[in-house]
Amino acid sequence: MVSSLSRGGLEEFVRSVYREMLPIQAVGPDNGGEGELEKCEYLEGVVRSLGFKRCERYDARDPRAGGGLRPNLVARFYGDKPKTLWVVGHLDVVPPGDFSLWHHEPFKASFIDERVYGRGSEDDGQGILLGLCAAKSLAERELDSEVDLGVMLVSDEETGSVYGVRHLLSVGRGVIGDDDWVLVPDAGNSDGSLLEVAEKGVLWFRVQVLGVQTHGSTPEKGVNAHRLGSKLMLLIDDYLHGKYDARDELFEPPTSTFEPTKREPNVPNVNTVPGSDTFYFDCRILPNYTTSQVLGDVERLVEDFCGRNGVRCRVEVVSREDPSPPTDPNSEFAKRFTETLKRIRGTSVKPKGIGGGTVAKYFRANGIPTVVWMTCDETAHQPDEYAKIPNIVSDTQVVLGLIGANVSV
Repeated sequence: MVSSLSRGGLEEFVRSVYREMLPIQAVGPDNGGEGELEKCEYLEGVVRSLGFKRCERYDARDPRAGGGLRPNLVARFYGDKPKTLWVVGHLDVVPPGDFSLWHHEPFKASFIDERVYGRGSEDDGQGILLGLCAAKSLAERELDSEVDLGVMLVSDEETGSVYGVRHLLSVGRGVIGDDDWVLVPDAGNSDGSLLEVAEKGVLWFRVQVLGVQTHGSTPEKGVNAHRLGSKLMLLIDDYLHGKYDARDELFEPPTSTFEPTKREPNVPNVNTVPGSDTFYFDCRILPNYTTSQVLGDVERLVEDFCGRNGVRCRVEVVSREDPSPPTDPNSEFAKRFTETLKRIRGTSVKPKGIGGGTVAKYFRANGIPTVVWMTCDETAHQPDEYAKIPNIVSDTQVVLGLIGANVSV
């Protein structure tokens, strides 16, 4: 007989966690924040209250962060089974951006109908709550399962995972077993049909053009770094899109992407010709290519451009990760996931690769079967980011099915 857990009770649990969690501004130091310690300490209390048998911290030291630590929490519900399904959520959030674009307070849980608005509600509050809801379902019915349920709450996902999963995998080598599975609820689509099994390589780089500052009325006395920087930015943009034009239909979108994004302030007033211009590119690169190829071309372009224009330039890598091997769509884990989702929700999944980077790449690089999945409207990093509470409850049922727990919610 299939046991039943009140959906209303689980939804109220979700609301209660969001009320406490979203006001905590867990922005990492690289993005101007204090880090994740306060948020982790709150969630550790929730985890322990749910009855996890094993709960450990693998913190990384970071003097820039509050408390000097970037926390990483690892918990197993039963703690004695040969195989564990790890549900991995990340603690850090991105800054809210332009506050004027928000209709709801970014760092407050605003509930409207089935939605909760706030920075970090979807990315990755939804992922965090998925693991907690599965544990609550097991605890309240005192159920057993074929596979253990593990929860990892990690830091620094938004800026490279140096203090998060990468640290955790280096110092906690025995944490994940050879036969374990990893689910990363950090990307998805609105009907839950996207099963992410591969990710593009990531290259973020910074280019600084150094000219000569002067008064706006005497441009001949200076070298306008802003104008030259703009020309160089477009040159890089056109070149990369023209050369690296392969397509791979496993991915959405099926091409490499090269986007100029951030631009640093130059001068505060209108009547000064800037002597420095700094811009950034975010590149998501298909496995056909390497980050070394792209970076080498950028460095040659910049060197040639600056030589022809008599200015100095610098290229600096901000983040760089080559793609890890994909999870085989025909692996035991991927097949079990596909069958479980079809049985429980009637949804047929599409194994896909994405351009967005998640912590899945680090587990895959260590040979651990890993998929990225959740049901969401893809509002991460946007103003008025939100998550749908019924999606969390529905996804919980899938996790319980994956571990072989005889319960419905």
